[in-house]
Amino acid sequence: MTTLYVKRGRRYIPWGHLEQDWHRDGDLMPIGTFRLVHCPAPGHYRTTHDVTPDTAAFLAAAEIAAAAMEQAMRERAVAVPQLGNTPYTAEQRRLIEQFRQDMAATGALVPSYWTSSSAYEIARAGIQAVRRVREARDD
Repeated sequence: MTTLYVKRGRRYIPWGHLEQDWHRDGDLMPIGTFRLVHCPAPGHYRTTHDVTPDTAAFLAAAEIAAAAMEQAMRERAVAVPQLGNTPYTAEQRRLIEQFRQDMAATGALVPSYWTSSSAYEIARAGIQAVRRVREARDD
């Protein structure tokens, strides 16, 4: 793949890439652009369309799903034993799960000397990151 450059002031900055194998005329794609490739059925030609991701739709969906995202992050943050090859009975697995839930409710599965963000803060940070990228692109 060949990297293409443009001159800005006294410096050359990357502009895009050219891959000769993609199409007989070469595939010119500026950095930061997106493509949608569609193949309707096996053996059919693929169609390619330049697209701009709709970050507004993602932000709206993320705002709607923020509470669910926070809950999912809280659930995944609870420590889980490494089961490996240890065989547990159904009763032992039920007790392990009950222990995890009870300890998570008290906040005891993360050492007190660690600091971490809440699921709410993590979800908000993800949404803000997308919002910053969108605003920078709109400028």
